Amino acid sequence: MGRASISYANKDYESLRQELLSRVPQLTDRWTDFNESDLGVVLLELFCGVGDMLAYYLDAQASEAFLPTARQRQNVINLCKLINYRLDTPVAATTTLRFSLSSALGGDLAIPAGTVCKARLEDGDVDFETVEDAVLPRGQLSVDVGARQGTRKSEEFSAAGDRSQKFSLSSTSIAQGSVRVRIGDSGWEETRFFIDSASDSKHFLVETDGLDITHIAFGDGIHGAIPPEGEMVTVEYLETLGSKGNIGRNLVTEIVTPIYHNGALVMLFVTNPIASTGGSDRETLDHAKLQAPAELRSLWKAVTKDDYKALAEGFPGVAKAQVLDSNDCANIRYYQVNMAVAPDGGGLPSPTLKRELAEFIESRKVITIEVNLFDPCYRPVSINAEVYVYPTEDNDDVRRRIEVALQTFFSFDRLAFGQSVYFSDIVSLLDGIRGVSHVTMFSPQADVEIKPGQIASLGEVWLDIRRAT
Repeated sequence: MGRASISYANKDYESLRQELLSRVPQLTDRWTDFNESDLGVVLLELFCGVGDMLAYYLDAQASEAFLPTARQRQNVINLCKLINYRLDTPVAATTTLRFSLSSALGGDLAIPAGTVCKARLEDGDVDFETVEDAVLPRGQLSVDVGARQGTRKSEEFSAAGDRSQKFSLSSTSIAQGSVRVRIGDSGWEETRFFIDSASDSKHFLVETDGLDITHIAFGDGIHGAIPPEGEMVTVEYLETLGSKGNIGRNLVTEIVTPIYHNGALVMLFVTNPIASTGGSDRETLDHAKLQAPAELRSLWKAVTKDDYKALAEGFPGVAKAQVLDSNDCANIRYYQVNMAVAPDGGGLPSPTLKRELAEFIESRKVITIEVNLFDPCYRPVSINAEVYVYPTEDNDDVRRRIEVALQTFFSFDRLAFGQSVYFSDIVSLLDGIRGVSHVTMFSPQADVEIKPGQIASLGEVWLDIRRAT
């Protein structure tokens, strides 16, 4: 009869040790010293330690094979690639730039796409570039144009003529969707995969690994063309600040790219009348684990409410979306989809983000459906309370703790569209702050109902800090 195997569930150090020690009498009756000083016990404990480590690594490797349990970024990237989901690299913020003149010109003034402007802030400069050509008509003093945050970079490589060539870019903060490739005098088109590419298709693929290194890959001559040997491969992209590119209004004040009219330099003024929003850092693993299955369920086509929500929230720069139906808005027609969208970092989505999202949804919706995008409505919730603190606590310290707790409670990332704020949750939050004896609430005095299309936010805060007796 063979020896009994150790239970798979008992594989930590202590379980292995107890199991092995209980097996000793079955092997020999001469081993009777089980003290830690015994050489046999020392060796047994050593083997248990090795077994514990091996079991851990085996379990870790097994968990990396499944999306819900994977913890290493590269493994999550590989798993998502199997269902054609790509984790977002940093997303560049967008805004509107207003170019203005002190006096009107006698002709139209062209402001080309790619015009660079700058905001000089205390913690560093923030660059923006226009995303489209604009014309300031004759006789007018200002024109608005969309802009995206980032610094334009360019790298050059020499094609070797090999199959499946791959080049690595130097930047680790390349804005999502900003890569452009030219080989010789012709521009090549980005694709998500090469399976549908013909042998002469001028396609390239962008892949970013777990170390944030971006690679540009080309075809093998069967699926996707091979760049000719000796040709110069020019790769342009935007290097973005991600979430740090979300800045307030009227902070962009400097034009870097000179603008000419009839050969003469024009003195233009620039500002951003709206805040820049939608900028975010690289996609987190937790977000990918939720978003990838949601987009897979939609099959990348918008039919149901959940499909529209999944596709919108998967679009770079969009943090939250909610599709309104006839229960939320009585004037919605049968073939109409009204959707409220909020950008990464909060605030209002820029016209550029809404236009690009509308184009994305348009390519995936049913042809007969009309889609309307709306800005989110932020519903401020004011807090007015008497807070009684213990005599040993400093009033200012308690006040700061409460303010931080309230800001966390009403943070944009925590609250969803239509998520009501309950009176009991606010009381429990304040009552649980270290140093607080009890509170008396004056506002709110009941649950705050948040309607569809609305997101709760922190309003005015009045705190009357008193000593408890």
